[in-house]
Amino acid sequence: MQNHLLEREPELDAAEAAATVLESRSAPRVGTDFPIELNGAAFKSPLPARARDISTGGICFATASPVALESLRSVTLNLPDGRVRFKVKGKWQTNHGFDESVLSGAVFVGLGASESQTLWDVVEKSGREIGTFLYESLREQGASLDDAMSIARTTRIRVVPRGRFIYQRHQAPVDCDDSIFIIRRGSAEMIVPTRQGREIRLGKLSPGSVLGGSGSVAGMLPLESVQTNEETSLLEISKSAFSYLRVSKPLLANWLGQMVMANHLRRLDEVITRLG
Repeated sequence: MQNHLLEREPELDAAEAAATVLESRSAPRVGTDFPIELNGAAFKSPLPARARDISTGGICFATASPVALESLRSVTLNLPDGRVRFKVKGKWQTNHGFDESVLSGAVFVGLGASESQTLWDVVEKSGREIGTFLYESLREQGASLDDAMSIARTTRIRVVPRGRFIYQRHQAPVDCDDSIFIIRRGSAEMIVPTRQGREIRLGKLSPGSVLGGSGSVAGMLPLESVQTNEETSLLEISKSAFSYLRVSKPLLANWLGQMVMANHLRRLDEVITRLG
């Protein structure tokens, strides 16, 4: 009896972990990029920011410097149909990253029916736009429109200045969160250093290119470095978002993981060919 109970414990742990992952992303969350304003008692005037992802439950935004989240009371979204203010409560903040901005997260509070509908409309519109872009970018690799829409609901937008490294070879990503990236606008270059001190440049990465993700998919450090050629907008699928896909849509996560690793193997083959 004791051995039987011990055998079942990992299954229970896995089920609890899966439930936690699903609960953490219970509302569809999509990448977005539009101006917002932050309002609070400690702010002399509204602070400008950019929305980076949004759901009916909360918002992630980027600012040039840290924000006093304890003073944050509301955010104003500058939407095509006008400005709408929502009450919020600040939850988290980090300045770790590559895009020279501080990311913060807040949850919406006290939403009425009309406010919830407005947020849902924003999420749906952003999801359609990103889903369409992903479908056009990934359909030749086997993605269906439904796949693209599902991936869109796990994204966050990051904007990286010219000349910055998105990630670097054999360097652990900040917080060990090796995201999958898809170039949305702009361009970057993949660089592989050799033991002889040379650098092999594998060419320009343009919109639709998939990069990174070796840590999320296989627990590996990056085999290459990627540097932006110009200001570049990325769709980010974080490690936690990929974990959510693994639980909610395992076949899609498996396909996405295989594509990420196939890209790495193809680039590694190109390096070997050029060294030969």
